Amino acid sequence: MKNKSGKYLILMILMGLTTQPLFAQENILKTLVEDRTDHKYVFYPSTLRMINLTKNQEYNELVKDVSKLYIYMLDSAIRADKGYRKIAEGYTRLGYDEYAMAYGGDLSLAILGSEQASTNTFVGYLIQDELAVAFYLSGTIAWQKIPTLLNTLRKEDLFNFLDPTSQEH
Repeated sequence: MKNKSGKYLILMILMGLTTQPLFAQENILKTLVEDRTDHKYVFYPSTLRMINLTKNQEYNELVKDVSKLYIYMLDSAIRADKGYRKIAEGYTRLGYDEYAMAYGGDLSLAILGSEQASTNTFVGYLIQDELAVAFYLSGTIAWQKIPTLLNTLRKEDLFNFLDPTSQEH
């Protein structure tokens, strides 16, 4: 009996150590943008399905493997000083790979990721016209689908929280 409880204790400690880096990854983004956002949205599988008011099957297929999505609507100050670029710098130091980087005109985009056997983690930002968002996504979605997901969330057939003209500031 004593041997079994020792094994359970070791298992619990190992489980705690494996989840701690995941929280640390989320905290980097929170630290960089938490006080520089106008709005923050947190989505889990149930809330991602709930905002699909028209039951769009393509959207359901897109989000079916997303386990967590944080979206931060960035304020004008972080946009003006380009502070959002610190997101890419911070995650690159953590060993995240650059999947997409684009700068020019009214568009700035960064998608960085860490792909593991069990789940993928992506982080980045999209600055386009009046829209300025940073995101953290966890799940088994392919990184190429992230811009499609962000644009789909802006469409009017969903609960439209990413339309900057609909936000009261």
